[in-house]
Amino acid sequence: MFSGTATINHRFNENWSIRNATRYYHYSLDRNNTLTNTVNEAARTLTMNHGNVRREEHGWFNQTDLIQKATFLGTQHELLYGMEIGQQNKDQVNNTKPVLGANGQVATFDLFNPVLLTLPRQAPGTPTTSNLGIFNTLAFYTQDMITFSEQWKALVGVRYDNFQQETKNRIAGQRDLSRTDTAWSPRAGLVWQPSKAQSYYVSWSKSFQPSGEAFALAANNADLAPETTNNTEVGAKYDWLNGKASTTISVFRLERNNMKVSNAAGTALLPIGTQRTDGAELTAAAELPQGWRVLAGYAYLDARVINSTQIDAGQPVQGKRATLTPMHSGNVWLTKDLGHGFGIGAGLNLVGKRFANPGNTVTLPGYVTADAMAWYRRGAFEAQLNVYNLFDQGYIVSGHGTNANLNMPGAPRSVMATLRYRM
Repeated sequence: MFSGTATINHRFNENWSIRNATRYYHYSLDRNNTLTNTVNEAARTLTMNHGNVRREEHGWFNQTDLIQKATFLGTQHELLYGMEIGQQNKDQVNNTKPVLGANGQVATFDLFNPVLLTLPRQAPGTPTTSNLGIFNTLAFYTQDMITFSEQWKALVGVRYDNFQQETKNRIAGQRDLSRTDTAWSPRAGLVWQPSKAQSYYVSWSKSFQPSGEAFALAANNADLAPETTNNTEVGAKYDWLNGKASTTISVFRLERNNMKVSNAAGTALLPIGTQRTDGAELTAAAELPQGWRVLAGYAYLDARVINSTQIDAGQPVQGKRATLTPMHSGNVWLTKDLGHGFGIGAGLNLVGKRFANPGNTVTLPGYVTADAMAWYRRGAFEAQLNVYNLFDQGYIVSGHGTNANLNMPGAPRSVMATLRYRM
């Protein structure tokens, strides 16, 4: 993996400035793995796939922002005019085959006493996927930050995207595919700050994601409409104790339409439908006496599929909770400044239970992990020691989201030392 970014900033005068950023990256992948394919819960057996993925990917993006400060009709404006252009080329060769037994049939393994086979590094046979994907992005956007007074500010903006995708297939019998999606994405927000200690806001935005941006363009998704997202949010921030403590709260509704996920075999897309998330987030921070400081946060997410005709694992998806989304999560950190540049801290991270598949038949249990840290700071020098998962808690951090059997265990206890020197 290699990436580089070059940025140029220039100020013409007090009212006009420009910024241009160019980024290039190159990414290579050669992955060979053996993964669970199907699980028979009643028989307590599983089958497996042997596969390899080879990918060469590179791309570039250029973004230009022109900023103008002006006064119109007694109000102050900070206007942004921008353009983004870029291209990505993704060359991939995938090969996935079922693991076969000595009899040439698909091998079945005992879930709790598997006797595994010795397999070659790469899956045999011809590739199941071999193509070159070309992605072209062109976007124009503008926004205006309006200051009506010291108490009232507003933000309005809009973005236009043109996303072109082409897949050139190298396997006989598979046709080349192409698709172009265009969309307007507006946003608006209003902030009221009656005093320096408190502020309130409301915002709304709409965005879109083409099917091919998250999934390789294929015959099963070339005609599917892009996913669209609408988000409405209100929130408040309040400072206490002469600025030594602060709290923020926000409540929001996020609605995703035309959602899609890959099926367990990765051969087709499931148009899940519409997912709605009603949520609330609360954070607090406080400077306490004798060098103590506390940070805490909590999030509540009621994410459900509200409109779908799909069936997953024998269950209707409509009404089920969104995959890999805990209803409750939170964290708390406590640090202590010991003086003479030394300090210590510790914290807890809480993640509630989550469902691994759209049908909600497999549950990933919730977990709590503990972290700790210590530091020494003197002038431009800083040394820090972090211990993650202090008690070596076993847990599942995430899942594949479309296959209930592909879940990722959390990292065991780990230690990281950091040295910094600022010139």
